[in-house]
Amino acid sequence: GFSLVYNSSRVINFAQGELLLLGGLVLYSLSQAAHLGPVSALVATGLFGFALGHVLYATTLGVSLRAEPLNQLMLTVAASLVWQGAAILIWGKNPLKLDQFLPLPALRLGPLFFSQNTVTALVVSVSSVAALSVFLGCTRTGRAVRAVSMNALAASLQGVNPVRSQALSFALSGVLASLAAMAVGPQTMLRYDMGFGLGLKGFVAATLGGYSSLPKAFAGGLALGILEAGLTLAFSAD
Repeated sequence: GFSLVYNSSRVINFAQGELLLLGGLVLYSLSQAAHLGPVSALVATGLFGFALGHVLYATTLGVSLRAEPLNQLMLTVAASLVWQGAAILIWGKNPLKLDQFLPLPALRLGPLFFSQNTVTALVVSVSSVAALSVFLGCTRTGRAVRAVSMNALAASLQGVNPVRSQALSFALSGVLASLAAMAVGPQTMLRYDMGFGLGLKGFVAATLGGYSSLPKAFAGGLALGILEAGLTLAFSAD
C-alpha cells in the first residue's frame, strides 16, 4: 500500500494503518450482523477497502493536487487522527476479536512452526502481492498506473489520466489494508490505536525494501517480521 501510493503520487500515506483498522472494524460488524462466510467476507472486505481508499484520496491528495508534498503528507496524518477518532466514537476503546475467516492448518517445517494465523497471513499476503503484480503488469489499467508512477506528464500525453490512476492507487491500497486486517485481526484483536503501530511497521518495511518495487517492499516486510520474531524469541528466552 505504501509503495503503490508513493509511486503514483510521491506521497507517503500515513493513514495506511487506519485503512487497516477501519477495514477490520467494518468486517467485524458485518460478521456479527450477517455471519459472513469466507467468500462473502473476502468480497465485502475488498469492496469496503476499495471505497475507503477512494474516500481517503478525495479528502487528502484530491483536494491538494498542487500543494507542496509536505502539506499533502500532513493531510494524510490528519486523516489518520480523524479516522482514529471515528473508530473510537463508533466502536469504542475496548479491543474486539475478529473471527478467522480463512482458517488454514498449522505448518511445521523442521525446527520452524507456523501457527494457523501465521499460515493464513502468509497465504493472504503472498496471494495479494501476486494478484497485484499480475494486475499492474498484464492489464491496460495496471500499465497506466505504472506509467503515471514513472512519468505523470508523459503518461498524460499518451492519454492516461494521472488523477484517475492516483485515485485507483489509493483504492487498491485500501483493499490491501482491509485484507491485511483479515489476517492481523484474529491475532492481535482490533484496537482503536493499532493503526499507528502497524502503519509505522509498513512504512519501515517499505523503506527497507524500497518504494520503487512491490516485490522489494514485500521482501522488506518479510525481513522486518522475521527480525521482530527473532528478537521476541531471544528476549523472551532470557
